[in-house]
Amino acid sequence: MQKLKSLSVFFPVYNEEANLEILIDQAARIIPTLAKKYELLIVDDGSLDQSATIAKRLCKKYSQVHLISHPQNLGYGEVLKTGIKKAQYQWIFWTDSDLQFDLNELAHFVKASQNSSAMIGFRKKRSEGLRRQLNASLFKIYIDLLFRLHVKDIDCAFKLIRADLLKSLKLNSGSAFTSAEILYRLKKKGVKFKQIGVNHYPRLYGRATGSNFKVVIKACYEALTTYLNIKLSSLKWTEEAKK
Repeated sequence: MQKLKSLSVFFPVYNEEANLEILIDQAARIIPTLAKKYELLIVDDGSLDQSATIAKRLCKKYSQVHLISHPQNLGYGEVLKTGIKKAQYQWIFWTDSDLQFDLNELAHFVKASQNSSAMIGFRKKRSEGLRRQLNASLFKIYIDLLFRLHVKDIDCAFKLIRADLLKSLKLNSGSAFTSAEILYRLKKKGVKFKQIGVNHYPRLYGRATGSNFKVVIKACYEALTTYLNIKLSSLKWTEEAKK
């Protein structure tokens, strides 16, 4: 299979001390088979455990690994924005650090990149508790009502997208909504998504934070304010055009 010319991979990290070394060792083995030139970025969002210490050790072990640290916990969306901003190469891929995805499946995305500029994963079967699955389903309905995205999985953390497209986006949010906002902004630019099914595995170590009530409320609030700002901007543009 033809390799990508260059690839930036970033991993959002928050209290993933039990998973991080396993993840980076896997990435250091798999990513070189998919890209001629690459970097592995650990974006630590103010972890309170030993994640940052482990990340620093991994930076010494692998020259392609770099640590980017937030001084405090800013939220998942801010991590995505940091990863996109700091990425140096032609393509950007990101996935979570909880080992619930198989990095080997990125090969399917690289193959699809010959004919597409944005490959987004969808979980064939979500390996989560019923509460989180319900929250995710309700959030998807909410986002589709506002933005009409209608993709299979709006927040699947397994995406490969051309860097120039991502870096051109002006993102307003910094929460769990940011993943959906990225898709919305790309869609408005006319980008067509290639949706690819990926396996999703149970979390073995650590604790998920995505179903936290405050996280969900902030994501819903930012989605609504983004929608209202878009509508207000559209109305102002229409009024000015009439003058």
